[in-house]
Amino acid sequence: MTKFHKLHVAEVLPETRDAIVVKLKPSEQLIDHYVYRAGQHLTFKVDIGGQEIRRSYSICSAVQERVLRVAIKKVDDGLFSNWAFENLKPGASVEVMEPQGNFNVPLQPDQARHHVAFASGSGITPILSLIKTTLLGEPKSRVTLVYGNRASSSVMFKNELEDLKDLFMTRLTLVFVLSREQQDVDLFNGRIDGEKCRQLLKRWVDPNTIDVAYICGPQSMMEQVQEHLLNEGLTRGQIK
Repeated sequence: MTKFHKLHVAEVLPETRDAIVVKLKPSEQLIDHYVYRAGQHLTFKVDIGGQEIRRSYSICSAVQERVLRVAIKKVDDGLFSNWAFENLKPGASVEVMEPQGNFNVPLQPDQARHHVAFASGSGITPILSLIKTTLLGEPKSRVTLVYGNRASSSVMFKNELEDLKDLFMTRLTLVFVLSREQQDVDLFNGRIDGEKCRQLLKRWVDPNTIDVAYICGPQSMMEQVQEHLLNEGLTRGQIK
């Protein structure tokens, strides 16, 4: 049975105006319990006003980094996120469940695949782990990320994604779709929905080249993108 363990907070860094990245450090005795796969998440357990609160956050580090990092975005009236911003400081400790989840596919280091990811807002957190892990673990493969936000100032991990682009210039393609900030290319304006996905698959990403597709964001966005990927010939087994 998966258990909770007390982990120390090693570092807390601001990511955007309303998001932080928390680095956790297991003790030597617990390191093996926190070996993770790309796309997995951690569940936190805290007591707030006598009430046990649990919240899950995706690990945003590559498997090869062996670092437990999660991003927490503050939500208006969000009980846990507001508590986290006040209490998760270096030196503090928190109860964290061992990694869980199956939002991934096995790496195939000898294959040249095209992984395409659609993310919206904080849905980037597991996607970032998948992108980095894939680029490092499948040296012949390439990745395309379609990432939706309101404005460039709210893009989580923008600098980290651009650094990855510099490292993997020919293997990583970044597409930022903004709904409240006008961009020069009209295709990249608006929200990621069914129609935007249709346009992107027609004009930017050839669906016939996609081997694996990841989708993470609001439920309606995920359903619409999945529907269009299926309409373009992908199988359900290719979509996570």
